[in-house]
Amino acid sequence: MTKQHRTYCRLCEAGCGIVVDVSSDGTVEKIRPDNDHPVTKGFACNKGMLCGEIHHDPSRLNAPQRRTANGFATASWDDANTDIAERVNAIIAEHGPNSIAGYIGNPAAFNATAGPALALFIAMFGSTSLFTTGSQDCSNKFAIAEMLWGSSQIHLIADVDRTDHMLLFGTNPRVSKGSFLAMPDPIGRLGAIEQRGGTVRFIDPRCIEPNVGEVIQLKPDTDVYLLAAMLHEIDARRGFDKTGAARIAELNTLREFLSQFSAEVVAPVVGLDAELIVQLALEFADAPTASVHMSTGVNMGRQGALAYWLMHVLSLVTGNFDQPGGNIPSTRGTDPAPAAAGGELDAFLDTPWGSYRPTVSSHPCALLIDMIRDGAIKALFVAAGNPVLTMGGGLELAEALSSLDLLVTVDLYRNATGELADWVLPATDWFEREDLNTFVQGNQVTPYVQWAGAIVPPIGERRTEQQIFNAIAEKAGAPIMFPDSVDMLAAINDGALGNHGLSLASLRERTDGIALLEPTVPGTFLDRMRPGGMIDGDPPMLRIAKERTIEQFAEARNEPTDSLKLITRRTSHTINSALQNVEKLKAKGAASNPLYMSPIDADRRSLTDGTNVRIANRWGSVESTVKIDDTLREGVVAMTHGFGNANTSGMPHAQKFPGVNVNALAPFGPGSFDPVSTMSQLTGIPVEVTALPERR
Repeated sequence: MTKQHRTYCRLCEAGCGIVVDVSSDGTVEKIRPDNDHPVTKGFACNKGMLCGEIHHDPSRLNAPQRRTANGFATASWDDANTDIAERVNAIIAEHGPNSIAGYIGNPAAFNATAGPALALFIAMFGSTSLFTTGSQDCSNKFAIAEMLWGSSQIHLIADVDRTDHMLLFGTNPRVSKGSFLAMPDPIGRLGAIEQRGGTVRFIDPRCIEPNVGEVIQLKPDTDVYLLAAMLHEIDARRGFDKTGAARIAELNTLREFLSQFSAEVVAPVVGLDAELIVQLALEFADAPTASVHMSTGVNMGRQGALAYWLMHVLSLVTGNFDQPGGNIPSTRGTDPAPAAAGGELDAFLDTPWGSYRPTVSSHPCALLIDMIRDGAIKALFVAAGNPVLTMGGGLELAEALSSLDLLVTVDLYRNATGELADWVLPATDWFEREDLNTFVQGNQVTPYVQWAGAIVPPIGERRTEQQIFNAIAEKAGAPIMFPDSVDMLAAINDGALGNHGLSLASLRERTDGIALLEPTVPGTFLDRMRPGGMIDGDPPMLRIAKERTIEQFAEARNEPTDSLKLITRRTSHTINSALQNVEKLKAKGAASNPLYMSPIDADRRSLTDGTNVRIANRWGSVESTVKIDDTLREGVVAMTHGFGNANTSGMPHAQKFPGVNVNALAPFGPGSFDPVSTMSQLTGIPVEVTALPERR
């Protein structure tokens, strides 16, 4: 007999409601959109419908595996816990607690207990050596939110359903569904702006949206200059909104900084006509209401933190901050995490690898290689991550990880990083554990909380991250904050849920686990969140970012006109490295990651579709094939990351269609990252492309 279970997809921030058919023997038979979900209303993408393929994949980890001289061998949990605990204690005894590090990957954002479980695990040993995937996609936002609002998790979102003008930087909602702006059917919501007479503008090096709005194709990693120029032109031609400007201390210092970036000066660097820059500025300032959103295309550049701060300034000085139709706070069902570091200069650490400010208690992933080589990190625990493919370093990172005294991965598969590990431990998936949609709280266009229970027992010996790290800690004699007997979800979240008359217990009793939240009425945010309701126009934390921006602007003005910049490209058949073993996706377009190149750049280099090429820079090189793409502006090439599985025997479909690790071209090491936010540079990377000799 088949039973239907209502739950939600945990592949991305959209959190689409789904219905899962489960047979009496526990087989996931079918997944379909939940038409009765009060928010997502039947919207879901192709990838969410394939979660059953992952759940039942024969290549999944179903028991602990240990590296041996003859490859990986299945082991018992007791053997795994005992060996890992003994090695952890020995490492700490010789090298100290900070030699034990943790890395939290992207899927942990959609697993309410995985990230806290690993962070608390290393903390209980006395370690502060935490790394997260945030420094590859969104730590710039975390850093600015910590500086402005005292929490990495507080953000004002675009009031999509009421705005007259929507400006979107570095986002591809048709494919990625949005980040820090959670809503189902984002293209439909953006299209509704136009249907009611409004305008939509995308700012991106690639023409990412064919049907809604207009795409303004600027040069990669120059968004910060465009924002500065827009602000300068608004001030010069319209004047700042008086109410908004009165909320900025050190306004003249802000104006002095912006004065260096007029539309005329910025135009050749961003690759747009000065007249178009002025138009973008004035149509935002003149719109009855205007909202702005920024995503990973900007985050992953060299000045994502400063750009995100300027985005807030743009909203404020045009009278759109915390106003209907502008950028507004969204109701949270859970408490935001307190800032781990302040916004002053004393928040920066002086280290052997340079000065930087840890964001969300995390260190720069761009320094992991150096920290391992220099002996600061001796053991690494990885939860729901694949750092060898998702951060810069390529072969050098693989060599560093292989040199560790202990590497443990906790995941669904023995992925590319797991192939280097001493132990790989099997984690439960979405259908085998309970969950709460914590990550998207405060970022939802329609605010709600959703609890989802386990709908099938774990296959084999799969365990939750809480169970896994607690068992190791117990063997090692370390304290445990949330023992298995403690309801971790409730302990962390019941206080905040109680403010809405909710609790984990009450959500568990609901047939759909969903509770809609009352929207926050805009208009009082600054008075509630800032001393005197003011923001600093010259934040000490951002002074180094301003200096770097000025230096990099001077360099950009002198770049050769025929240079190429590499950006990342999302596709509808991949999500980072997470879905690389799904056979159906490999058959539908995820078999490889070619080098996308504009026709102009290809002609200039005598390259055609299918030409084998080497893509290289000072950081590394990879080989791929050219795919001509007329959606790219001249001077821009693109590749999809998450590939590079030639040696990943634990994921045979991924290994059959390995692709190449484009992040081998990403900068790493001291000086390669944003010291304000720890963000790595993963877009706008200079590369050279040359044809390979024909194979015979």
